[in-house]
Amino acid sequence: MPPHLLIDGYNLIRNSPLLSPIDRQDIEEGRDALISRLAEYRKVRRFPITVVFDGGGSFHLAPEAETRLGIRIVYSSRGQTADELIVKLAKQKGKETVVVTSDRGIWDRVKREGCVCVPSELFDRRIDNALYELYKGLSLDDEEGDKKKSKKGTARRLPKKLRREREILKRL
Repeated sequence: MPPHLLIDGYNLIRNSPLLSPIDRQDIEEGRDALISRLAEYRKVRRFPITVVFDGGGSFHLAPEAETRLGIRIVYSSRGQTADELIVKLAKQKGKETVVVTSDRGIWDRVKREGCVCVPSELFDRRIDNALYELYKGLSLDDEEGDKKKSKKGTARRLPKKLRREREILKRL
């Protein structure tokens, strides 16, 4: 089963060297650029993706959601922050959820639920790598010539939880 990506939208935008200048010009264009970028990423990695934004001054009592370019976009409701909504959605989705944020408060809360967390900066680089694969046909890692290191020393097996996290992160 593929992991479900749950993304803290504004956190990813503001930690991306490509998207943050667009966001400073116009917040709506920043959101649109993120959605377009994630739609391209989704062509390579067929994961379900949900992006959460603060609803801000919206008058809706329930979270507002829409789907654009195959990406589910959720805005928090009145009186609720995007952080609270991310934690709530992570609890609902379960352990196969990967939460993308650099917000330590969210990170700690969703880790307790058994979710895997990825810093926004790292995920932004993973998007770059996936898009490079899409357009050039090979991975940035392949081009850099990553060589397999020979195993040395005694074998030590990581705990199951860490092995699961590593496996999920490899698939991103």
